[in-house]
This record gives sequence, C-alpha cells and structure tokens, in this order.
Amino acid sequence: MKYIKLIIPFLFLISGSCIENNQYNDDDYSAPCRVIVKIDACGITDIGNNLPWLNYLIVTSLSDQTGNYRGKIWCKKYNGQDYIVTDMPLSSGGLSYHTFTCDGEPTIVDDTDFYNSLTPKDIVWISFCLTPGTEI
Repeated sequence: MKYIKLIIPFLFLISGSCIENNQYNDDDYSAPCRVIVKIDACGITDIGNNLPWLNYLIVTSLSDQTGNYRGKIWCKKYNGQDYIVTDMPLSSGGLSYHTFTCDGEPTIVDDTDFYNSLTPKDIVWISFCLTPGTEI
C-alpha cells in the first residue's frame, strides 16, 4: 500500500510530461491563437514575454484596429542565428515578411527556403482568431 501511494503520483508525472512533449511532435500541431507560445531564443527565456521590442508588437496587436499588427510571428534559427519573422503589414504597404535580428533590427534573409520552412512549431504569436465564415 505504501508503494502504491508513491507509484500513482509518479505515473501522473510521467503521463503529463508525455502529453506536453507530444504536442510538438504531432504533424498536425497548430499554434494557439492569441496565446504567447513559450520559445527560448536569442539567449532569452520566453522571448514573447521577455524580449521587449517583440512583446511590444504582441501587446500592440491585441488592440490593433488598423490591421497593421494582424498576423503571425515566428522564431527560426538560420545559419546559427535566431531570427524573428512576421507577416504583419507593419505599415509597409504589402511586404510578405518582415525579418528582425534578436535586437529588433530589421534585416533581410535572402533565401526563400528559409521563409518556406516556417512551420506552426516556430510560431510565437498569432494575433487573430479565425471564426467560421471569416477570411484572413
């Protein structure tokens, strides 16, 4: 009986960690809408909350009425460096992506394979939620 009291909590601990790890291994993973996904990059834990310039974009998108902050934000490593990528217009007049270094400086990654490789597993933030009958 004493061992059962020890085994049951251990089993719950193991099963909980498996569920958490499997969410990123599923091919059909989709990032949650309007929830900052915890991604550690740029030498910072949880960049969506702790990288000031990035958090500003996220917070601004919450109440944006202009559409300039409507989109997704990804974090992706390329050639050993972390990049933050967004498809938000940011008043640009139609650029497909805006790419930033960790310090928030705009940069260009001149490789379409980099942008084509962005997946839901790389998403830090989605500013909009689709509802049935609406378009992006």
